[in-house]
Amino acid sequence: MRVLDYFFSIKLENIDTFPRKLQLPTNSNFLLYGARGVGKTYLIVDYLKKIKRKYLYIDCEDPIFILEDLNKEELENFIKEEDIKILILDHFFEGFLEELPNINQLIIVSRKELTLNMPTFKLFALDFEEFLSFNKTYNIESAFNKYTKKGSLPAIAKAEIFNFKEFFFEKFEEQEGKVMLILALFQAKITTPHQIYQKAKEYFKISKDWLYKALKKFEEEGIIYLIKGANKGFGKKLIIYDFAFSAYLNKYQTFLTTFDTTIALALIKHNFKFIFLSTPLGYIINNTFIQISPFDNEDSAWVKAYKAYDIYNKFNIKEVILVTISTHYEFIIKDISFKAVPFYEWAVGLS
Repeated sequence: MRVLDYFFSIKLENIDTFPRKLQLPTNSNFLLYGARGVGKTYLIVDYLKKIKRKYLYIDCEDPIFILEDLNKEELENFIKEEDIKILILDHFFEGFLEELPNINQLIIVSRKELTLNMPTFKLFALDFEEFLSFNKTYNIESAFNKYTKKGSLPAIAKAEIFNFKEFFFEKFEEQEGKVMLILALFQAKITTPHQIYQKAKEYFKISKDWLYKALKKFEEEGIIYLIKGANKGFGKKLIIYDFAFSAYLNKYQTFLTTFDTTIALALIKHNFKFIFLSTPLGYIINNTFIQISPFDNEDSAWVKAYKAYDIYNKFNIKEVILVTISTHYEFIIKDISFKAVPFYEWAVGLS
């Protein structure tokens, strides 16, 4: 019971929180999952502040559980004695409890989706609108510039001085960290697990089976996304869940890669189904093509579009949205319309 007394004494209300778009149910059990560092615990703290009911928060990764086990009967007795209404099992993993306890409301927080009989919600890193709410500014172009540098991980985005080094060593074990360094070299590139393994071997000794399992784990968690291509061929396009974090890991990451990744993640976070195209560079959603065009002016965009007309036509594209840094323009080539929109307008419009 002393362990439960310790967790019951934790007062999460004193932690500063920030609003997020994801809405959670107020009276039912639910599972909240998402990759490490996307703000799951902070979202739950903000949730508890609003509903104001008696709760017990347990961190399933607390070192005490290396030495001691927690069982259902002990937990239910404590819940009854203290008249607890909500139980939060944070950093939960399969096998932590043999059986889940009975309580008015159970909230489970995990890195990956679990097979549980309860509503399930996925939390992504910040989209651009959420980032704007973190960084009050009257200049949206300046905010976008900050977004590309600070990224979409809440703790870093909100900090005055952002520390990717601390995040890296806190969130990733040594071997995982090595893999992340290799994956950063493939950010927004077409690759295969075998190619990643071959590159990793150049830098350190690693088991092929272990690496493949790590890649699967990262994909299940949402640290990486593998996007299918429009053209048949080997490999998928790799997208790491935060563009600024990958730029920290790979000091040679280009702005085009950062911009490309930012657009891909915006589509992922808004649940679009899409495939990539390498030439021209962008993403196909039904009959719309989201083209990566950060620096093109109207003249250069028209020339490129005219040359690529047969490619657009091949994939039955009727509309091309050219996502730029700051410019607007429109034109039509035959039966296809082209519209250039700055990223910050395009991203906000996705909502």
